[in-house]
Amino acid sequence: QYFLTLTTTTSYSPNSLQFQTHELSWSSPDQNSTTDYGGWAVIEPPIQYKKRSKTGLKFQFGSPLHALHGILTPTGTKDDQKETTGIAASDESDVVSGASPDGIINGAAKTVTSASMEKLERIIIPAAVDSTQQEALSTLKKLKIIEDDVKADELCTRREYARWLVQLNSALERNLKHRIFPAISLSGSTVAAFDDISVEDADFEPIQCLAEAGVIPSKLSNKNSSDNNSDNQGHIYFFPERFLSRQDLIHWKARLEYEFMPGIIEQISAKELGFLDWREISSDALAELFVDMSAGDKSIVRKVFGQSKRLQPNKPSTKAQAAVALTSGRMAEAIYTELARLEAENTARQAAMEEIRSELLDRGDIQRYWDEKLIEQKTFGFEVEKVYFSAVSGLEQEKIVQEKVFAEHLKEKAAMDCQKQLTLSLKEEVDEMSENLAFERTLYVTEQCNLQDMRSELQNKREGLLDTKSILEAEKEALRILRSWVEDEARKSQARAKVLEEVGRRWKWVNQA
Repeated sequence: QYFLTLTTTTSYSPNSLQFQTHELSWSSPDQNSTTDYGGWAVIEPPIQYKKRSKTGLKFQFGSPLHALHGILTPTGTKDDQKETTGIAASDESDVVSGASPDGIINGAAKTVTSASMEKLERIIIPAAVDSTQQEALSTLKKLKIIEDDVKADELCTRREYARWLVQLNSALERNLKHRIFPAISLSGSTVAAFDDISVEDADFEPIQCLAEAGVIPSKLSNKNSSDNNSDNQGHIYFFPERFLSRQDLIHWKARLEYEFMPGIIEQISAKELGFLDWREISSDALAELFVDMSAGDKSIVRKVFGQSKRLQPNKPSTKAQAAVALTSGRMAEAIYTELARLEAENTARQAAMEEIRSELLDRGDIQRYWDEKLIEQKTFGFEVEKVYFSAVSGLEQEKIVQEKVFAEHLKEKAAMDCQKQLTLSLKEEVDEMSENLAFERTLYVTEQCNLQDMRSELQNKREGLLDTKSILEAEKEALRILRSWVEDEARKSQARAKVLEEVGRRWKWVNQA
């Protein structure tokens, strides 16, 4: 599939209505870019527009875009699709309908200065495949050169074309001057031709063979390549995943197809090349292209791209175009011979098979073989049937046993469920008892604490009583001592009283006397 760029320019002016212009062109990326698109630049006439009515604008497509309006398909997001100009519609379709002039004027009046906006949109054009391309692709698939799952409208990569080119050349080329021998080319190779193709790469062998044979510029070439595949550090890259350009398609094939005489470069002229864009062609491919164009109707370029004044060398090639290029030139006769040989071998094989079949039918070997085979299959069927019935009987017995086992399992399960219920009940009781014990333990701890407090208080009271007892005993002893002293004093007082009484009696006696 090819990619187009649709440029929509919308301009506004304070004193005029809104209007749009469109330009459709192929994208042309930088030659030094690392993208996988070897794009091309073809500037086509812009889309014309004219005012249709007061409520909208009408677009007209000028040649050559008029022939493409039926196959252009805009892609992108929903917002992008809303802003496309409806190229797939007919020339009479309205792309700006229902727009109010007052609204446009009011919207434009709000713009202080004129402004323009460009919107880039990608449009996919499916690659058309003709019968010649389909036939070439089918032929290479029959020869097992191209894989069966390859689609004709897909773009071809450099890796694929190199692989197919080497396979076809080494398999069908009979002229030793133009044939590539992979085993001989790779024997003794010590340097990889490209920095991005290692020995572990699946297509290292065909790419290295092309470089060893000098078909493609590489580190093994005697002169510097001018195809912008090298960088400032001297590295040379093959870029295997890039799409194959038209220039490389013809260049590689022509290097294997033609013999180049000295001084061919001096004979090249723009008139003899016949292309308007010959200046875009790489200098490495001019000689090959000139020799190919000199072949006239047998030219690879004419057969692949038809009669065209523009080669567009950087435009990517489809796999169908690569197939046509591979089957062009001397390969056409070699492929025809190979197909004829395969067809002859197939015909001979079919004839031999038919002869053997007729012979076997005449002798009755086939009927006898199939009768024996039928008897053998019937016997085998009876044995299988016996085994089947035996297996069915065994399965029935096994089913009865399993049902009994299942019933026992159900009983055991019911018993286990009862035990589980009992266990749950016991667990609930144990939990309740545990809670009660925990509560009683709490009460016991509380009472024990209270008893400890009471014991402490009683101990303090006992100690106080003992102190009081000691004091009372001391007081009692003091009282006893005091009592004995008082008794002694009393006795002394009595004795004294008696003495005094005797003295008083004596005094009385004396006085009386």
